[in-house]
Amino acid sequence: MSKNFLVSSLDNLIFFCLVLYSLTFLFDLKINFFIIAFSLGLIKLFFVKPIIQIHSKHLHFIILFIFCIFVSIILNPNIIFYPSFSEFISRFIKPLSSLLLILLFSFTYKKTLIILSGFSFTLLLNSIFIILQFFQGDFINTGTRLTGFSSQHYMFLSGVNLLLLPIIFTLSIHNSTIPKKLKYFFLITIIINIPAIIFENTRIVWIAFSIVFPLIIILSLKNKIKAFLLIIILFFYSFCCFQLSPYSTARLQTISSTEYHTQNNYERILMWKSATNMFLDHPILGVGLGNYYQEYTSNYQSPLSRENQHQPHNNFLFTLAESGILGFFPLLILFIYMYYKALYDIKNIFQILMLSTLLSYNINFLTDSVFLVLGPLKYLSYIFYLYLGIYLVFNKYIIVKFIFK
Repeated sequence: MSKNFLVSSLDNLIFFCLVLYSLTFLFDLKINFFIIAFSLGLIKLFFVKPIIQIHSKHLHFIILFIFCIFVSIILNPNIIFYPSFSEFISRFIKPLSSLLLILLFSFTYKKTLIILSGFSFTLLLNSIFIILQFFQGDFINTGTRLTGFSSQHYMFLSGVNLLLLPIIFTLSIHNSTIPKKLKYFFLITIIINIPAIIFENTRIVWIAFSIVFPLIIILSLKNKIKAFLLIIILFFYSFCCFQLSPYSTARLQTISSTEYHTQNNYERILMWKSATNMFLDHPILGVGLGNYYQEYTSNYQSPLSRENQHQPHNNFLFTLAESGILGFFPLLILFIYMYYKALYDIKNIFQILMLSTLLSYNINFLTDSVFLVLGPLKYLSYIFYLYLGIYLVFNKYIIVKFIFK
Protein backbone atom coordinates (compact mmCIF):
# COMPACT_ATOMS: atom_id res chain seq x y z
CA MET A 1 0.00 0.00 0.00
CA SER A 2 1.62 3.28 -1.14
CA LYS A 3 2.12 6.37 1.01
CA ASN A 4 0.18 8.40 -1.54
CA PHE A 5 -2.87 6.16 -1.12
CA LEU A 6 -2.68 6.30 2.69
CA VAL A 7 -2.35 10.08 2.76
CA SER A 8 -5.18 10.48 0.26
CA SER A 9 -7.38 8.17 2.36
CA LEU A 10 -6.63 10.14 5.53
CA ASP A 11 -7.43 13.41 3.74
CA ASN A 12 -10.74 11.98 2.57
CA LEU A 13 -11.58 10.86 6.10
CA ILE A 14 -10.76 14.31 7.51
CA PHE A 15 -12.91 15.94 4.85
CA PHE A 16 -15.71 13.45 5.56
CA CYS A 17 -15.60 14.35 9.29
CA LEU A 18 -15.92 18.06 8.52
CA VAL A 19 -18.77 17.57 6.04
CA LEU A 20 -20.54 15.23 8.46
CA TYR A 21 -20.26 17.82 11.21
CA SER A 22 -21.66 20.53 8.91
CA LEU A 23 -24.73 18.35 8.37
CA THR A 24 -25.23 17.29 12.00
CA PHE A 25 -23.97 20.21 14.09
CA LEU A 26 -27.47 21.11 15.30
CA PHE A 27 -27.82 17.74 16.97
CA ASP A 28 -26.37 17.17 20.42
CA LEU A 29 -24.16 14.27 19.39
CA LYS A 30 -21.53 12.94 21.77
CA ILE A 31 -18.96 12.76 18.99
CA ASN A 32 -16.33 15.46 18.55
CA PHE A 33 -15.69 15.37 14.80
CA PHE A 34 -13.00 18.04 15.11
CA ILE A 35 -10.93 15.94 17.50
CA ILE A 36 -11.37 12.91 15.22
CA ALA A 37 -10.28 14.93 12.18
CA PHE A 38 -7.31 16.33 14.09
CA SER A 39 -6.27 12.85 15.22
CA LEU A 40 -6.39 11.63 11.62
CA GLY A 41 -4.23 14.59 10.67
CA LEU A 42 -1.65 13.61 13.28
CA ILE A 43 -1.53 10.11 11.80
CA LYS A 44 -0.90 11.74 8.43
CA LEU A 45 2.32 13.23 9.86
CA PHE A 46 3.86 9.76 9.89
CA PHE A 47 3.89 9.91 6.09
CA VAL A 48 4.25 13.58 5.18
CA LYS A 49 6.09 16.61 6.48
CA PRO A 50 4.34 20.00 6.41
CA ILE A 51 6.43 22.96 5.24
CA ILE A 52 4.88 25.98 6.95
CA GLN A 53 5.25 29.67 6.15
CA ILE A 54 3.60 32.14 8.54
CA HIS A 55 3.00 35.72 7.38
CA SER A 56 0.85 37.14 10.18
CA LYS A 57 0.78 37.30 13.98
CA HIS A 58 -2.60 35.61 14.51
CA LEU A 59 -1.13 32.39 15.86
CA HIS A 60 1.38 34.30 17.97
CA PHE A 61 -1.36 36.25 19.75
CA ILE A 62 -3.47 33.13 20.26
CA ILE A 63 -0.49 31.35 21.82
CA LEU A 64 0.22 34.40 24.01
CA PHE A 65 -3.40 34.49 25.20
CA ILE A 66 -3.50 30.79 26.07
CA PHE A 67 -0.08 30.98 27.73
CA CYS A 68 -1.24 33.87 29.94
CA ILE A 69 -4.35 31.93 30.95
CA PHE A 70 -2.10 29.02 31.93
CA VAL A 71 0.20 31.32 33.93
CA SER A 72 -2.84 32.73 35.75
CA ILE A 73 -3.69 29.18 36.83
CA ILE A 74 -0.18 28.51 38.13
CA LEU A 75 0.09 31.78 40.05
CA ASN A 76 -3.46 31.97 41.43
CA PRO A 77 -3.55 30.98 45.12
CA ASN A 78 -7.35 30.67 45.12
CA ILE A 79 -7.62 27.53 42.99
CA ILE A 80 -6.94 23.83 43.17
CA PHE A 81 -4.56 23.19 40.29
CA TYR A 82 -5.81 19.90 38.83
CA PRO A 83 -9.52 20.85 38.35
CA SER A 84 -8.52 24.21 36.85
CA PHE A 85 -5.90 22.61 34.62
CA SER A 86 -8.45 20.04 33.44
CA GLU A 87 -10.86 22.86 32.57
CA PHE A 88 -8.02 24.71 30.85
CA ILE A 89 -7.40 21.70 28.59
CA SER A 90 -11.11 21.36 27.73
CA ARG A 91 -11.78 25.05 27.16
CA PHE A 92 -8.55 26.39 25.69
CA ILE A 93 -6.52 23.53 24.23
CA LYS A 94 -9.02 21.14 22.63
CA PRO A 95 -10.73 23.82 20.48
CA LEU A 96 -7.34 24.55 18.92
CA SER A 97 -7.71 21.23 17.09
CA SER A 98 -10.01 22.86 14.53
CA LEU A 99 -7.58 25.76 13.98
CA LEU A 100 -4.55 23.48 13.67
CA LEU A 101 -6.30 21.44 10.99
CA ILE A 102 -4.89 23.94 8.48
CA LEU A 103 -1.44 22.49 9.25
CA LEU A 104 -2.65 18.94 8.62
CA PHE A 105 -5.20 19.21 5.81
CA SER A 106 -5.35 21.15 2.53
CA PHE A 107 -8.44 23.37 2.53
CA THR A 108 -9.06 23.88 -1.16
CA TYR A 109 -11.61 26.37 -2.47
CA LYS A 110 -13.93 23.55 -3.59
CA LYS A 111 -13.75 21.60 -0.33
CA THR A 112 -14.37 24.74 1.71
CA LEU A 113 -17.47 25.61 -0.33
CA ILE A 114 -18.78 22.06 0.16
CA ILE A 115 -18.33 22.33 3.94
CA LEU A 116 -19.98 25.76 3.99
CA SER A 117 -22.82 24.45 1.81
CA GLY A 118 -23.37 21.72 4.39
CA PHE A 119 -23.73 24.31 7.15
CA SER A 120 -26.00 26.41 4.94
CA PHE A 121 -28.20 23.43 4.03
CA THR A 122 -28.62 22.47 7.68
CA LEU A 123 -29.48 26.03 8.71
CA LEU A 124 -31.93 26.31 5.81
CA LEU A 125 -33.79 23.15 6.78
CA ASN A 126 -33.87 24.14 10.43
CA SER A 127 -35.19 27.61 9.63
CA ILE A 128 -38.04 26.03 7.66
CA PHE A 129 -38.85 23.88 10.70
CA ILE A 130 -38.82 26.98 12.93
CA ILE A 131 -41.25 28.79 10.64
CA LEU A 132 -43.53 25.74 10.64
CA GLN A 133 -43.30 25.58 14.44
CA PHE A 134 -44.30 29.22 14.64
CA PHE A 135 -47.36 28.91 12.43
CA GLN A 136 -48.41 25.75 14.27
CA GLY A 137 -48.27 27.68 17.54
CA ASP A 138 -45.51 25.51 19.01
CA PHE A 139 -44.08 28.48 20.90
CA ILE A 140 -46.98 28.01 23.32
CA ASN A 141 -45.66 24.57 24.26
CA THR A 142 -41.91 25.08 23.88
CA GLY A 143 -41.66 28.55 25.40
CA THR A 144 -40.60 31.66 23.55
CA ARG A 145 -37.52 30.15 21.89
CA LEU A 146 -38.11 28.06 18.79
CA THR A 147 -35.19 25.88 17.71
CA GLY A 148 -36.61 23.76 14.88
CA PHE A 149 -35.29 20.21 14.84
CA SER A 150 -32.13 21.26 16.68
CA SER A 151 -31.43 19.44 19.94
CA GLN A 152 -28.79 22.00 20.89
CA HIS A 153 -29.30 24.84 23.36
CA TYR A 154 -31.09 27.81 21.79
CA MET A 155 -28.07 30.03 22.49
CA PHE A 156 -25.91 27.65 20.48
CA LEU A 157 -28.24 28.16 17.52
CA SER A 158 -28.00 31.91 18.03
CA GLY A 159 -24.22 31.75 18.17
CA VAL A 160 -24.06 29.65 15.01
CA ASN A 161 -26.32 32.12 13.22
CA LEU A 162 -24.01 34.96 14.21
CA LEU A 163 -20.94 33.05 13.05
CA LEU A 164 -22.17 31.57 9.78
CA LEU A 165 -24.93 33.75 8.34
CA PRO A 166 -22.65 36.78 7.77
CA ILE A 167 -20.41 34.52 5.69
CA ILE A 168 -23.34 33.07 3.75
CA PHE A 169 -24.89 36.51 3.19
CA THR A 170 -21.62 38.04 1.97
CA LEU A 171 -21.03 35.24 -0.53
CA SER A 172 -24.61 35.55 -1.79
CA ILE A 173 -24.31 39.23 -2.80
CA HIS A 174 -20.59 39.88 -3.32
CA ASN A 175 -19.21 39.88 -6.84
CA SER A 176 -17.10 36.80 -6.17
CA THR A 177 -16.29 33.87 -8.41
CA ILE A 178 -18.45 31.24 -6.73
CA PRO A 179 -21.03 29.53 -8.99
CA LYS A 180 -24.30 31.44 -9.49
CA LYS A 181 -26.40 28.47 -8.39
CA LEU A 182 -24.51 28.37 -5.11
CA LYS A 183 -25.01 32.11 -4.69
CA TYR A 184 -28.76 31.66 -5.16
CA PHE A 185 -28.74 28.81 -2.66
CA PHE A 186 -26.96 30.99 -0.10
CA LEU A 187 -29.38 33.85 -0.77
CA ILE A 188 -32.38 31.55 -0.25
CA THR A 189 -30.81 30.43 3.03
CA ILE A 190 -30.68 34.06 4.18
CA ILE A 191 -34.22 34.87 3.00
CA ILE A 192 -35.68 31.89 4.87
CA ASN A 193 -33.51 32.45 7.94
CA ILE A 194 -34.63 36.04 8.54
CA PRO A 195 -38.18 35.16 9.71
CA ALA A 196 -36.79 32.15 11.57
CA ILE A 197 -34.35 34.39 13.44
CA ILE A 198 -37.17 36.75 14.34
CA PHE A 199 -39.33 33.88 15.61
CA GLU A 200 -36.39 32.52 17.64
CA ASN A 201 -36.69 35.69 19.75
CA THR A 202 -33.01 36.13 20.59
CA ARG A 203 -32.52 39.87 20.77
CA ILE A 204 -28.73 39.99 20.53
CA VAL A 205 -29.01 38.32 17.11
CA TRP A 206 -31.43 41.03 15.98
CA ILE A 207 -29.06 43.74 17.22
CA ALA A 208 -26.00 42.17 15.60
CA PHE A 209 -27.60 41.62 12.20
CA SER A 210 -29.17 45.09 12.14
CA ILE A 211 -25.57 46.36 12.24
CA VAL A 212 -23.66 43.67 10.35
CA PHE A 213 -25.98 43.01 7.39
CA PRO A 214 -26.08 46.67 6.24
CA LEU A 215 -22.29 46.79 6.68
CA ILE A 216 -21.93 43.71 4.47
CA ILE A 217 -24.14 45.27 1.81
CA ILE A 218 -22.18 48.54 1.81
CA LEU A 219 -18.83 46.76 1.58
CA SER A 220 -19.94 44.17 -0.98
CA LEU A 221 -21.85 46.28 -3.51
CA LYS A 222 -20.00 48.94 -5.49
CA ASN A 223 -23.25 50.55 -6.63
CA LYS A 224 -24.31 52.47 -3.53
CA ILE A 225 -27.83 53.10 -4.84
CA LYS A 226 -28.36 49.34 -5.12
CA ALA A 227 -26.81 48.95 -1.68
CA PHE A 228 -29.19 51.52 -0.19
CA LEU A 229 -32.22 49.90 -1.84
CA LEU A 230 -31.18 46.44 -0.62
CA ILE A 231 -30.85 47.74 2.95
CA ILE A 232 -34.34 49.27 2.73
CA ILE A 233 -35.76 46.01 1.36
CA LEU A 234 -34.03 44.03 4.10
CA PHE A 235 -35.43 46.22 6.87
CA PHE A 236 -38.92 46.23 5.32
CA TYR A 237 -38.88 42.44 5.02
CA SER A 238 -37.78 42.13 8.64
CA PHE A 239 -40.47 44.63 9.72
CA CYS A 240 -43.15 42.56 8.00
CA CYS A 241 -41.91 39.40 9.73
CA PHE A 242 -42.11 41.14 13.10
CA GLN A 243 -45.74 42.03 12.42
CA LEU A 244 -46.54 38.31 12.26
CA SER A 245 -45.33 37.80 15.82
CA PRO A 246 -46.69 40.11 18.53
CA TYR A 247 -44.44 38.40 21.06
CA SER A 248 -41.34 39.11 18.97
CA THR A 249 -42.43 42.73 18.64
CA ALA A 250 -42.89 42.95 22.39
CA ARG A 251 -39.40 41.52 22.98
CA LEU A 252 -37.96 43.98 20.49
CA GLN A 253 -39.44 46.83 22.54
CA THR A 254 -37.74 45.56 25.72
CA ILE A 255 -34.19 45.70 24.34
CA SER A 256 -33.34 48.97 26.08
CA SER A 257 -35.32 48.28 29.26
CA THR A 258 -33.39 48.05 32.55
CA GLU A 259 -36.46 47.70 34.77
CA TYR A 260 -36.74 44.90 37.32
CA HIS A 261 -39.75 43.37 35.57
CA THR A 262 -37.68 42.84 32.42
CA GLN A 263 -35.89 39.91 34.01
CA ASN A 264 -33.38 38.98 31.30
CA ASN A 265 -32.05 42.53 31.00
CA TYR A 266 -32.04 43.27 34.71
CA GLU A 267 -30.48 39.90 35.55
CA ARG A 268 -27.65 40.54 33.11
CA ILE A 269 -26.92 43.92 34.65
CA LEU A 270 -26.72 42.28 38.08
CA MET A 271 -24.39 39.57 36.74
CA TRP A 272 -22.18 42.15 35.03
CA LYS A 273 -21.89 44.07 38.31
CA SER A 274 -21.00 40.87 40.15
CA ALA A 275 -18.34 39.94 37.57
CA THR A 276 -16.94 43.48 37.72
CA ASN A 277 -16.71 43.25 41.51
CA MET A 278 -14.88 39.92 41.20
CA PHE A 279 -12.36 41.59 38.92
CA LEU A 280 -11.94 44.61 41.19
CA ASP A 281 -11.26 42.33 44.15
CA HIS A 282 -8.86 40.13 42.13
CA PRO A 283 -7.54 42.45 39.39
CA ILE A 284 -4.36 40.64 38.34
CA LEU A 285 -5.21 36.91 38.33
CA GLY A 286 -8.99 36.87 38.77
CA VAL A 287 -10.84 34.41 40.99
CA GLY A 288 -9.32 31.49 39.09
CA LEU A 289 -10.27 29.46 36.05
CA GLY A 290 -13.37 27.40 36.83
CA ASN A 291 -14.07 29.29 40.08
CA TYR A 292 -16.59 31.79 38.74
CA TYR A 293 -19.77 29.92 39.71
CA GLN A 294 -18.62 29.11 43.24
CA GLU A 295 -17.47 32.67 43.87
CA TYR A 296 -20.61 34.11 42.31
CA THR A 297 -23.08 32.07 44.36
CA SER A 298 -21.04 32.30 47.57
CA ASN A 299 -19.78 35.88 47.63
CA TYR A 300 -20.94 38.05 44.76
CA GLN A 301 -24.53 37.25 43.80
CA SER A 302 -26.91 40.15 44.29
CA PRO A 303 -29.89 39.58 46.62
CA LEU A 304 -32.04 40.87 43.76
CA SER A 305 -30.82 38.12 41.43
CA ARG A 306 -33.29 35.39 40.47
CA GLU A 307 -30.93 33.06 38.58
CA ASN A 308 -27.80 31.04 39.38
CA GLN A 309 -25.75 31.34 36.21
CA HIS A 310 -22.38 29.67 35.59
CA GLN A 311 -21.14 32.68 33.61
CA PRO A 312 -21.94 36.43 33.58
CA HIS A 313 -23.36 36.51 30.04
CA ASN A 314 -20.46 38.62 28.84
CA ASN A 315 -17.32 37.01 27.46
CA PHE A 316 -15.04 39.93 28.26
CA LEU A 317 -16.23 40.22 31.87
CA PHE A 318 -16.04 36.44 32.22
CA THR A 319 -12.35 36.52 31.29
CA LEU A 320 -11.69 39.48 33.58
CA ALA A 321 -13.44 37.81 36.51
CA GLU A 322 -11.74 34.42 36.04
CA SER A 323 -8.25 35.38 34.85
CA GLY A 324 -7.89 39.07 35.62
CA ILE A 325 -5.84 41.48 33.56
CA LEU A 326 -3.30 38.75 32.86
CA GLY A 327 -5.89 36.78 30.86
CA PHE A 328 -7.97 39.65 29.52
CA PHE A 329 -5.27 41.89 28.06
CA PRO A 330 -3.90 39.33 25.54
CA LEU A 331 -7.48 38.42 24.55
CA LEU A 332 -8.18 42.09 23.84
CA ILE A 333 -4.93 42.44 21.87
CA LEU A 334 -5.82 39.32 19.85
CA PHE A 335 -9.15 40.72 18.71
CA ILE A 336 -7.74 44.20 18.07
CA TYR A 337 -5.13 42.60 15.82
CA MET A 338 -7.79 40.58 13.96
CA TYR A 339 -9.81 43.75 13.36
CA TYR A 340 -6.68 45.56 12.19
CA LYS A 341 -5.84 42.87 9.65
CA ALA A 342 -9.44 42.68 8.43
CA LEU A 343 -9.66 46.45 7.95
CA TYR A 344 -6.22 46.72 6.34
CA ASP A 345 -7.48 45.47 2.95
CA ILE A 346 -11.23 45.74 3.30
CA LYS A 347 -11.91 45.44 -0.45
CA ASN A 348 -10.72 41.84 -0.27
CA ILE A 349 -13.74 39.54 0.09
CA PHE A 350 -11.97 37.41 2.71
CA GLN A 351 -11.42 40.51 4.84
CA ILE A 352 -15.09 41.45 4.50
CA LEU A 353 -16.00 37.93 5.59
CA MET A 354 -13.70 38.14 8.60
CA LEU A 355 -14.82 41.63 9.62
CA SER A 356 -18.53 40.79 9.46
CA THR A 357 -18.15 37.48 11.29
CA LEU A 358 -15.85 38.97 13.91
CA LEU A 359 -18.17 41.90 14.53
CA SER A 360 -21.32 39.79 14.93
CA TYR A 361 -19.46 37.28 17.12
CA ASN A 362 -18.07 40.04 19.35
CA ILE A 363 -21.50 41.63 19.70
CA ASN A 364 -22.61 38.24 20.97
CA PHE A 365 -19.75 38.43 23.49
CA LEU A 366 -21.53 41.35 25.16
CA THR A 367 -24.56 39.37 26.33
CA ASP A 368 -23.30 35.79 26.52
CA SER A 369 -20.15 33.73 27.00
CA VAL A 370 -19.70 32.02 23.64
CA PHE A 371 -15.93 31.75 23.26
CA LEU A 372 -13.81 29.11 25.00
CA VAL A 373 -16.49 27.88 27.37
CA LEU A 374 -17.78 24.46 28.37
CA GLY A 375 -21.32 23.13 28.24
CA PRO A 376 -23.76 23.40 25.33
CA LEU A 377 -21.94 26.32 23.69
CA LYS A 378 -18.46 24.79 23.53
CA TYR A 379 -18.58 23.98 19.80
CA LEU A 380 -18.93 27.66 18.91
CA SER A 381 -15.22 27.99 19.67
CA TYR A 382 -14.39 25.07 17.38
CA ILE A 383 -16.41 26.59 14.54
CA PHE A 384 -14.82 30.02 15.03
CA TYR A 385 -11.32 28.55 15.05
CA LEU A 386 -12.10 26.48 11.95
CA TYR A 387 -13.21 29.60 10.10
CA LEU A 388 -10.20 31.56 11.35
CA GLY A 389 -7.89 28.85 10.06
CA ILE A 390 -9.51 28.83 6.62
CA TYR A 391 -9.32 32.63 6.54
CA LEU A 392 -5.58 32.48 7.29
CA VAL A 393 -5.05 29.98 4.47
CA PHE A 394 -7.05 31.83 1.80
CA ASN A 395 -5.37 35.14 2.67
CA LYS A 396 -1.99 33.40 2.46
CA TYR A 397 -1.20 34.42 6.02
CA ILE A 398 -0.28 30.77 6.47
CA ILE A 399 1.04 28.69 3.57
CA VAL A 400 1.38 24.95 4.06
CA LYS A 401 2.90 22.47 1.63
CA PHE A 402 3.23 18.75 2.26
CA ILE A 403 6.17 16.63 1.17
CA PHE A 404 6.48 12.88 1.60
CA LYS A 405 9.00 11.67 4.14
